[in-house]
Amino acid sequence: MKRLGEAGQLIVAVMLLLVLMATMVRLMVLYTQREAKWTAKQDQTTTAFHLAEAGVEKAYRALSLSTATWYSLVEDGTPVPNFNFNSEFTDLKNGSYTVAITSGPEDRQATVWSVGKDKRKGEVRALKVVFGQNILGDTAVQSLDGITLGGNNIDVHWGAVIGNEHIDTGGRDYPQYWSASSLDVDTDPGPENTDGCQWHSFSGDVPPDPGIDEKFYRSSAQATGFYYNSDQSWSTLVVTSGVVVFVEGNLTLGSPGININGTLYVTGNVTTTAGTWGKGDPDMTVPPTAWKQYCNDWDAYDFADPTKPAEFPGLDSDYEASGLTPLYNPVQSKTAVSGFMYVGGNFSTGGGGGNTRIYGVMFVEGSVAMNGASSITIYYNKTAAEAVKTTRLVLVRKSWQAVLHPWPL
Repeated sequence: MKRLGEAGQLIVAVMLLLVLMATMVRLMVLYTQREAKWTAKQDQTTTAFHLAEAGVEKAYRALSLSTATWYSLVEDGTPVPNFNFNSEFTDLKNGSYTVAITSGPEDRQATVWSVGKDKRKGEVRALKVVFGQNILGDTAVQSLDGITLGGNNIDVHWGAVIGNEHIDTGGRDYPQYWSASSLDVDTDPGPENTDGCQWHSFSGDVPPDPGIDEKFYRSSAQATGFYYNSDQSWSTLVVTSGVVVFVEGNLTLGSPGININGTLYVTGNVTTTAGTWGKGDPDMTVPPTAWKQYCNDWDAYDFADPTKPAEFPGLDSDYEASGLTPLYNPVQSKTAVSGFMYVGGNFSTGGGGGNTRIYGVMFVEGSVAMNGASSITIYYNKTAAEAVKTTRLVLVRKSWQAVLHPWPL
């Protein structure tokens, strides 16, 4: 009887094992079937995603096709033809996509919504991408040649200094310096070098020449009567109407100086003599991201930012200053240009004293040479930078994200 009981237990165990194996086989078959479906669905989702990416690329090409298309969109809100979810593009064999382009969310930006659909199962994926015009964004001074900032009496605030050739920073710890060539603070002769914060030498990120629209600025000056067709030497000039002042040739500036609120466009060299050569007194607004220029000298970021962190928050921080009030020209009226300053030749300062200021953005085709005795301070003007007219578009991707969006057609 004992052996029969053991045999019965063995039979029960074998039956349970067979039931378990049968169940496992069914589960494995079911899993294999589901995995095949999941794989197919993933393929369809991936296809839809790539279709949405193709839509973003098509939108980018449409935006960068001409400056007229771009400016009509970002300045006047004029829609781009076929990019208002009103066209289905079928140039790819695995499905189709449709795209909408709107202006914003900020000035000189465009938002692209692209929706891709797999043609087999109708799987849908969508992307939202923001493009911005990289003219002189967050750049106070840009030169296509070399830049020398000598001595302790030269200051640049709120925006970067960018050059295609060697930059002599004068040992400054602010703002950011970007050179396609060498920097005086870089002791390593091999490119590409950076301290990860303030300076960048042999950098591939130096923006190309955007092609400042000389024809536009010349015709604007001619229309308002501030066009000069020969070399000029000014010791006093006041133009506060926001127009373009255009000089064909060289310009020499002397004391007591000029006050131009608008654009100063000089096709040749700009040279200054001794003494103050500016006498304006504009309200200067600190850009919300000006703090990024002071990673190596946080104490120098001292412009009444009520939310200023105790320590530098890091360049990858999304911090933006809030509650900023206009910073009035300290001490007295000494601002020469409030706006955009273009120099087709070289910009050089001479003599001593003056404490002259520029509140704007400076683009120089030649070299920049400012010596310490000149006492010049340049404050970056974000509004002026965003208003610069160019003949070529340099668009950069400001943000990219996958979003939920139904097929709109």
